[in-house]
Amino acid sequence: MKYKIMFFAAIMAVTVSCKSQKNMGSNTQQNNPPASHDLSMYPKETNALKRHIISLPKKTDESNYKVELYVGKIMEIDCNKSTLVGEFTEETVFGWGYTFFNFKTDDHIMSTKKACPEGTNHDAFVSALGKLVRYNSKLPIVIYTPEGYEVRYKIWSRSDTEMVAEHR
Repeated sequence: MKYKIMFFAAIMAVTVSCKSQKNMGSNTQQNNPPASHDLSMYPKETNALKRHIISLPKKTDESNYKVELYVGKIMEIDCNKSTLVGEFTEETVFGWGYTFFNFKTDDHIMSTKKACPEGTNHDAFVSALGKLVRYNSKLPIVIYTPEGYEVRYKIWSRSDTEMVAEHR
C-alpha cells in the first residue's frame, strides 16, 4: 500500500510540474524536422477506421516531454460545454512490440444544460478527454479513429523549477 501511495504521489508530481509548451520557435532543438517513419508494420486503414500519424522532432532530453492526444471533430454547438464520449485503447503491433492507439466512440456528446441565448450557436472542435503519452521521436504515434474524426495534440514539457509540498 505504501508503494502505491508513493507511486501515485510521483505521478501527481510529474503531472503538476508539466506545463503546456507554447513557444516552439525559441529553442533551435525544437525546430528539427520530424523523422520519416516506416509504417509498413502497422495495420492499414480501412473504410471504417482512418490512420493518423504524429512524427515528433528529436529533443535533447525526451524524458522531459509528454504528448497529449485529442480526438474530435468540428461541430455546431451552443454556449454549453460539450465533450465527445469515447476512449483510447492501447494495442501492440504483433511481432514488433510497437504501440498504437485505437479511439472508439459511439458519437454521443455530453453537454452541460445551461439555457443559451438565441444566436449563440457556433462551430467548435468537440473532443473527448485527452490521453497523455510518452514523447518518443524514434517512433511515430499512430492513432486509428472512426471516419470523420481528426487527431490533435499538445506537447507538454517539464518545468525546471522544483517545488516542495507544504506539511500540515
